[in-house]
Amino acid sequence: MTVNSLFFLLFLAILFLLYYVCPLRYRWLLLLAASVFFYVLACAASPLYLFLTSVIIWIAGVYMERLDGECQEKIAQEKTASAQWKKQYKQKKKRVLTAAIILNLAILLILKYSGFFVGIGNSVLAFAKVKIPTPDFLVPLGISYYTLIGIGYLFDIYKGKIQAQKNYAKLLLFLAYFPQITQGPLNRYQPMADQLYEGHPFAYHNFSYGCQRILWGLFKKMVVADNLHPVSQAVFTQFESMTGLTCFLGCIYYTVWMYADFSGYIDIVAGASELFGIHIAENFARPFFAKSVAEYWRRWHITLSAWFRDYMFYPLAVSKPAVNFGKWGRKHLGVRVGKLFPSLFALAFVWTCTGFWHDASWRYVFWGFGNGALIMGAMLLEPYFNRAKKALRVKEDSFLWKLFCIIRTFLLVSLLKVFPGAANTGDSLRFIKQMFTNFKLPAGWQEVVPAITKGDALLLAVSLLLMFLVDVVQEKQPVRDVLAKRPLVVRWACYLFLLVFILAIGRFQISMTGGFAYAQF
Repeated sequence: MTVNSLFFLLFLAILFLLYYVCPLRYRWLLLLAASVFFYVLACAASPLYLFLTSVIIWIAGVYMERLDGECQEKIAQEKTASAQWKKQYKQKKKRVLTAAIILNLAILLILKYSGFFVGIGNSVLAFAKVKIPTPDFLVPLGISYYTLIGIGYLFDIYKGKIQAQKNYAKLLLFLAYFPQITQGPLNRYQPMADQLYEGHPFAYHNFSYGCQRILWGLFKKMVVADNLHPVSQAVFTQFESMTGLTCFLGCIYYTVWMYADFSGYIDIVAGASELFGIHIAENFARPFFAKSVAEYWRRWHITLSAWFRDYMFYPLAVSKPAVNFGKWGRKHLGVRVGKLFPSLFALAFVWTCTGFWHDASWRYVFWGFGNGALIMGAMLLEPYFNRAKKALRVKEDSFLWKLFCIIRTFLLVSLLKVFPGAANTGDSLRFIKQMFTNFKLPAGWQEVVPAITKGDALLLAVSLLLMFLVDVVQEKQPVRDVLAKRPLVVRWACYLFLLVFILAIGRFQISMTGGFAYAQF
């Protein structure tokens, strides 16, 4: 089921009532049953893949923990051989970790990426007139999310940061918890474990804040995103008849739509989780106020960026190939550039994987390349930028400079949306050509904001302004805390205003599956 459907609100209301009448010690079991029920209804593909992944992760985690115990016993028995035993058992743990990761990635690659690899194979074999049949797998909902969450859990066990969960049902709840299963966030085990497994007594604060956040998420999704989507879609499907300016605006529409859609989902599920006293990881921190592309990605899809940083970037940056690359760079290009080479090596790999994680297509690979190139270019050119700012006497703490950096970053990340926004790689390249070669002005407002009426465009503008103003306030202090200090009449006036907006122009989802942009990833 989708979280912007009436069915989900009914599901949530029933679960809320059952949770607080259920004995504390069994409340985690109720959440598990509800999560499995939610996933079965939301996922068009078989849920067996989720259970297969969770079993592999559970067995690997328990086995690595057992190896740690055996190692400690050996050390206690033969103190002189402690270093030898540690090395031996670490190698065994590494083999278990590697095997579990390979198995889980194999499931992900086969189900989600087999068509992409078959397409490459057919291109290579075209000269021989041999064609490999394209497999027709139905990709399980959320597989990219729960696979990465599980791999991160295993890495943390391997590093000794957490202890393995020996109860399979509890581990399954961590992986399949319904607010995170379809689109994240990619929660870590340590902050989630106690919250999930210990029943929480009812707290009005959690109930109030949870409902507020659900309402705000529904506004962003149903009022902003769902009404902006037809505008963005019209530009990208009819770009050949659009002016370059309209194409450029289409990239901006797509960027804002994606933000309202994805962050709206996060607000809904974070609020839903808060109703049960469980706080999931934050996934957004006003990304459109970022002053660089690197900062943008520390504010957008925070948990995915953190996952790639902790489990891929850092290990790669200190790996032997990266170190050797750095030595080569220092020898041939100077000490400063050479020092950056290990990071550049890791960044190139991480951003390729980031693009590929989003979708099995070249357009997303190019999108990943583009983001990585902007970040790496900023690292390499930083001394020259600093000299230019010094020569121009730029005051970096001034409002105008910060505003310039914010606008520049927003436009750069928006322009890169040409790749995910277009239907395929060829269309994205033609879209770019149209944007930078057709310099005609739009004939009227319908070419600037296509596919909607003037009245709908005005309502959309008001809703966008409201979303922006809330983010401005949120950048300084939590909006919910600001509202809590206002009189009861003011608070309820705000809630009713949002509710009326949602009921008037919002679009409730009837379908049990889909409904959100990031669900496809």
